Amino acid sequence: MSFSSLPNELAQEVLSHLPVRSLHSFALTSHASYTLARTSLRTLALGVFHNRINGLISFMDVPSTRPTSSSQGQSVTITLPKNDTKTRQQIIRNQNGVAAKIIRDNGASIRDLELVLWELEKPLADALATLPNLRRLSLRFDHPHARHAHVDRSYWDAAPTGTVWNLLSATCGDQPRKVFGRLEALNLERSGITDYQLERIIETNPRITELRLQKCLALSEEFFEYLARSPIAKSLKVLHVTKNDSVEMDERILTYIGKLTGLKSLSFHACRYLDPEQIKSLNEKEWRIPEVIPPHSADSPPVHTTNPTATANAQQQAQGSLDAGIGDAFIEVDPAYK
Repeated sequence: MSFSSLPNELAQEVLSHLPVRSLHSFALTSHASYTLARTSLRTLALGVFHNRINGLISFMDVPSTRPTSSSQGQSVTITLPKNDTKTRQQIIRNQNGVAAKIIRDNGASIRDLELVLWELEKPLADALATLPNLRRLSLRFDHPHARHAHVDRSYWDAAPTGTVWNLLSATCGDQPRKVFGRLEALNLERSGITDYQLERIIETNPRITELRLQKCLALSEEFFEYLARSPIAKSLKVLHVTKNDSVEMDERILTYIGKLTGLKSLSFHACRYLDPEQIKSLNEKEWRIPEVIPPHSADSPPVHTTNPTATANAQQQAQGSLDAGIGDAFIEVDPAYK
């Protein structure tokens, strides 16, 4: 039996396990293969960078809790031409344009998507809002290691708020629309999303069980109050709110954690206005969450847990992910890098 004689559903299942580059090669063999390949891409980690060094570092600098799609051959890095990277706005515009085109061309079957860019703009947000089968979404905009003559280092301290997030939060236009709908995990790094915008995403995606929010400084007590009465209050398993030095992120938000009864992992790593001892005490007496990462400094975030076995397992998984993601990596030196 030849591959072409297989039913489409079975062929798509086989092709979904290919690395992205192999899938692309298959798509070039015929028109039928091209059509089949476009509906077989399920996992994609896409980064668009202004130089190759930045791309290598960005995919190496990944938390162990993130789905390791890049270690499964599903990562694609694109380096913009030098003439397209003269200013910050030019970089951001071209990053969004490239990513939007790839998603529009291949997005129908994507379930696990990671995007590594500098900011989110309307063309890409529009493309993301059309993905019907998305289960896991990671938008990573935090790259303090990136260097560019027209980008001040303070740029990475916070992201601006904006209406672009309305395109993903069912609040754009006169008629509310349902965006995604099947989302199970959401990771945002250095995002300007507001309380209301994030609440609307959760409202239309009641299957979310993992929520990771790094350097989302526009969030306040209002969001945690909503989370405690939201459709995911009892089913949320992972809540990581990290690298948040906003004064809004203080002891008031701890009132609502106890109502998230399904939590297995909670992190407030590098949230300076939270007291680690208070969090440790609340977990021992009330919450009893298996894994809790308190708001220590970024240099040494110890893990406190009411379950020693859970801690050991978490550490082993973290080391395994690190080994899998970096062990086979190589570093290419770009002669044009300065």
